[in-house]
Amino acid sequence: MTSREWQLIAVVLENCWKGEWDEARAAAYFVLLKPFAAADVERALHVLVRNGSPFIPAVAEIVTTIEEAERVGVPTWPEAFRQLRRLLPRHSRDHEAGFAALAAVHPLLASFVAAYGWRRLAHEPVEDPDYGGAVLRRLERSWQEHVERQQTRASHELAFATVERRRLAGPRKLDAASLLPAPPERLPLPPEQAA
Repeated sequence: MTSREWQLIAVVLENCWKGEWDEARAAAYFVLLKPFAAADVERALHVLVRNGSPFIPAVAEIVTTIEEAERVGVPTWPEAFRQLRRLLPRHSRDHEAGFAALAAVHPLLASFVAAYGWRRLAHEPVEDPDYGGAVLRRLERSWQEHVERQQTRASHELAFATVERRRLAGPRKLDAASLLPAPPERLPLPPEQAA
């Protein structure tokens, strides 16, 4: 999300809900919501408006709403397979247009085809009377593993971005010991005093 997009979202947050909104709070929200697309944040705000809370939603509420929308939007295997059967033959000569069409349906479809291989997927014998059912089950397992892998990757990227922001922000507590002068060097005691 760009700072210009954030300014519009901040105006919505400030004017559509009750609660205190200042520059520090706006900056904190921007830092935490920056990894998300502005359209996703706006969609989440629309959902939160419909929920009816009169107070400014917390960042955690916004992020949870975005993640729930992403989880709900993932096509099931039958839906994905229907789209694959429709789009793979249609774009058999122009894969670039095919990937664009798959991404328009859902980005996971395009990434699945890229990971599995366009030709390999197009030539799977799903209509074979003897082995078609086994091939479909294998494809379904591959689809489910791909979806889980992508969701895990997305959550790890978000967690990494949060850790990276904290690291860049610096230490949480002031190290008071580092402000004290170094202790003077001690000279070894003479042998008669050491005993």
